[in-house]
Amino acid sequence: MKNINIKTYLLKKAEYINMSLKKFLPKDKSIISQSMRYSVLAGGKRLRPILVVLTAELFGVKAKDVMPAACAVEYLHTYSLVHDDLPAMDNDDLRRGMPTNHKKFGEASAILCGDALLTEAFNLITKSKSKAEYIAQGVQILSTYSGYKGMIAGQAEETGKWNEQNKVFLYKKLKFIQTQKTAALIIASLKIGAVLAGADNKSIKVLESYGFNIGIAFQIVDDILDVCADKQFLGKKGSDVDNDKLTALSLYGKDLAQKKVDWHIKKAKKAVSIFGQKAEIFNLLAGYIASRSY
Repeated sequence: MKNINIKTYLLKKAEYINMSLKKFLPKDKSIISQSMRYSVLAGGKRLRPILVVLTAELFGVKAKDVMPAACAVEYLHTYSLVHDDLPAMDNDDLRRGMPTNHKKFGEASAILCGDALLTEAFNLITKSKSKAEYIAQGVQILSTYSGYKGMIAGQAEETGKWNEQNKVFLYKKLKFIQTQKTAALIIASLKIGAVLAGADNKSIKVLESYGFNIGIAFQIVDDILDVCADKQFLGKKGSDVDNDKLTALSLYGKDLAQKKVDWHIKKAKKAVSIFGQKAEIFNLLAGYIASRSY
C-alpha cells in the first residue's frame, strides 16, 4: 500500500463505479431518463461512492455487494448538482465542462431529473447485498445527512446574503455551510459503507470524524480552486465571487484557508490511525483531497 499511486488507484475505482452506474441507470428514450444519464455520466471524481466501497472493504465486504449503495450516493450527489446549477440557485451554464442539465434539456426537465435521481437513490440502496436491518440503517443515514437537517440545510444557508460584519457570526455561518453542504454527504458515504459491512459503533464514530475533517478540507480546497484555478480546467464559467457567496477564501484569505486545510487533514489522519496499516489508503486519500487541482 505504501507504493500505491493514489490518483491511479482512484481512477480505477471510478471506472468500476462508472460501469455500475451505466448498468443501473434507466435506458429508455424518455427525456427524463436521457437527462439522468447525461448528468450522472458527465464525469466527476466519484469520491463519495468510492468512500462507500473503501469503507466496506475495510471491514472485509466486497465492493460488488455495496455497489448499489455507492451508486445511490452518486445519484443523490448528482441531483444536488443539477438543482444547484438552476437559475434560481447558482445559475451556471457549465458543469464538468459540459452544458448544465437545464441548458441541455430545459429547466423543467432538470428539476424533474433531480427529483428522479433523489427518489431512485433510495430505491437503489435497497439492492445492496447486506442484512435487511443494515440496509434500513443505510437508508436512514442517507436520508438524514442529505435531508433538511443535512445537505439541504447547508444549501439553504448558502443562498442567504452575508453582508453581516460580525466575524464570529460569519465564522459560525461558514462552518455550518461547510459541515452541512459538503461534509454531511461525505460522512454519510463512509457510514453507509461501514453499516452495510456490519462495523462496530466505535469504528463508525471514527469514520464520522474522518469524514467531517476531509469534508471541511474538501470544501475549503473547492473555495480556493474556485477563484485561483483555471476555469476551463475546472469545467465551469462562474465563481462564488460572482454569486457573492460566503467562502473560506472570502473570509480567511488564501494563506489561512490553506492552513485550515492542512489542520483538518492532520485531524482526519489521526482519527483513522486506530485501523493501523488498513488506514493507509484513507491517509493517501486525505492527502489527495488537500493537494488536488480540480
